[in-house]
Amino acid sequence: MDYNIIEVHTKHLNGILAEIAVLWVSNEEEGWVRASYATTKPIWGYKYLMPEEMISDRLIQEVAGLGMNLPDDKKKKFFPGKRKWEQ
Repeated sequence: MDYNIIEVHTKHLNGILAEIAVLWVSNEEEGWVRASYATTKPIWGYKYLMPEEMISDRLIQEVAGLGMNLPDDKKKKFFPGKRKWEQ
């Protein structure tokens, strides 16, 4: 499934991708959005970043579909403004 990506934020440590947050449309008719993220910490059942991974369309789609739900404090930091968040 291809996700309708709105915005992507990344964090690098020592030149290595350490975190990626993806804002995507979950229900276009209703205007709902969701945010998913991945880090280098393995968490069973969720997408996590390998040390050699580079930003790509494939990676962004994987994070949208398989990443963890972005916590509210990070939503405000990475994607500020009024949004119609889906839980």
